[in-house]
Amino acid sequence: MEFRGPEPADFRNVQSMNAAFLRHMRGSPSGHELRQQMAPEVRSMIRGLTDLQIERLSTARFLLFSLRERDPNYWGLLGNDAPTSDLLSATHQADERGQLAAASLGFLWQLARRNPYAARLVSGATLNWCEQLAECTLLRVLQRTAGRSDLLRPRRAEDVAFWGKLLGPGLCSEREVRGAAQLSALQSVLTEDPAARYRSLRAAACRTAAPALFVAEEFDTP
Repeated sequence: MEFRGPEPADFRNVQSMNAAFLRHMRGSPSGHELRQQMAPEVRSMIRGLTDLQIERLSTARFLLFSLRERDPNYWGLLGNDAPTSDLLSATHQADERGQLAAASLGFLWQLARRNPYAARLVSGATLNWCEQLAECTLLRVLQRTAGRSDLLRPRRAEDVAFWGKLLGPGLCSEREVRGAAQLSALQSVLTEDPAARYRSLRAAACRTAAPALFVAEEFDTP
């Protein structure tokens, strides 16, 4: 079977969101909280990124941040009747991180509906997660995640080798070197979850009567 990859417009969106994420991590008070999730040596490198380096790193063809796609304790079934939060509530965070998380979910939702394999490629999620996301309405996804300050995180925050690759050769002025480093980082993201686990998740999903994927009620307090 031939699988279609992301389209040029999809990669432009990924680049735009990566740049926004890196700028946010580099300088904002909320970005400081994200940097603290990373190893000390990586924090200083993020803090010292120049605008040119952010432009180069943002061209990685996958999202440099995670929406906790592989955290089963955070995501659960979406199809129950539990009350949802008011999307327009004034208590919801309207900061840069919240806006980026909402924009990313909207982007992945539409991409998963059109091409779940492309959604997996740019997000590092399992196909199971992408397909379940596509089954939900966008409004429901946003209602379940609005105001969550613990949704968006640096991808593989504690993996020094992963970020060392991105912040080393991944910033190189030579496009070929930069692209090879970023591709290697992407491969490590995609091979993080073995195929056997994907098959077991698919089987479990087929036995589930309700559509999947909502933020579990047992959230950690931010």
